[in-house]
Amino acid sequence: MNIEGFNDIESLPIGATIILSIGIDFNDKTQAALFDISFDGRQLSSPLSIACHVGELIEQKFLNQKEFNKNLARLRGMNEITVDIDLSEVQMKKLNFTTIQTKIVQCANVSSVPSSSDDSIIYR
Repeated sequence: MNIEGFNDIESLPIGATIILSIGIDFNDKTQAALFDISFDGRQLSSPLSIACHVGELIEQKFLNQKEFNKNLARLRGMNEITVDIDLSEVQMKKLNFTTIQTKIVQCANVSSVPSSSDDSIIYR
């Protein structure tokens, strides 16, 4: 884990505020970043802890169907659910697939993968 801090604050008058940024590279770890804050040569009694949001640990990577299948056994945490939906021609005409795809991607945090089959859509 790497913490990119900021320069020391020499003086902060009573009631004043200063906005600073800290950069934390969690290096794909879920443990919290712990660091100490000190003032007037004294250290606070307990360290400051900043946890990484799980979403920050996820990196989007686009894979085609062949790459996904090749990596499936090697990569942990990759899951696949297959569902067949039977629709009549009348139902098909009522559906807006663009809207359905958008809702699936937003809700399940997945991405559409080009499929070798013309009659299916794969989300991973």
